[in-house]
Amino acid sequence: MAGTVFLWGENGSYQNYSAALLTCGCEVRLSRDVSQSETCDGLLLPGGGDIFRYLDETEYLLIQSFVTTRRPIWGICRGMQALNVWFGGTLYDHICGHQLPQGDLVHSTHAAGMMAKLLGKTPTVNSNHHQAIAQLGNGLTAMQWSFDGVVEAICHDTLPIWGVQWHPERQSFALQRSDAADAAPLFHYFRTQMR
Repeated sequence: MAGTVFLWGENGSYQNYSAALLTCGCEVRLSRDVSQSETCDGLLLPGGGDIFRYLDETEYLLIQSFVTTRRPIWGICRGMQALNVWFGGTLYDHICGHQLPQGDLVHSTHAAGMMAKLLGKTPTVNSNHHQAIAQLGNGLTAMQWSFDGVVEAICHDTLPIWGVQWHPERQSFALQRSDAADAAPLFHYFRTQMR
């Protein structure tokens, strides 16, 4: 049965991502060994550190493998930024107003397309980032925006590839918040994309 997700990360990290994926019925393979991804049905690129113009070769080749085989990719926070860079887009190195010294900022957004179907037209989401999409990559379309116009979600026009700038793993299932949209539908959607 399909549903094995390669989670790009170190063992012992990304517990919230793993817990959410397991809750929606996925199997998780957490590794930075790209060969472990070859038999996986989907790729989740998690949040993390800054991107300085280019992706490292390993991450670039990992994304390329999933693009070439048309397997689903979901990028979260830094993961969405990595997808944008892979497709030739650019990032703002620093924006204000989307990060608190500690914890998540929560703000309203406007959604369209798939995001509106999954979360409604004005979902409230968390935020904890200072880099953001400047120019969209080739074949990518924005489908969610913050109050100040920052792109909060993207999708590819023809491939099962999409991303969100915020952290659905911190507002779904056991971590669902009363002050933000339930993000569980995003994990279920990702599960249905895998064959």
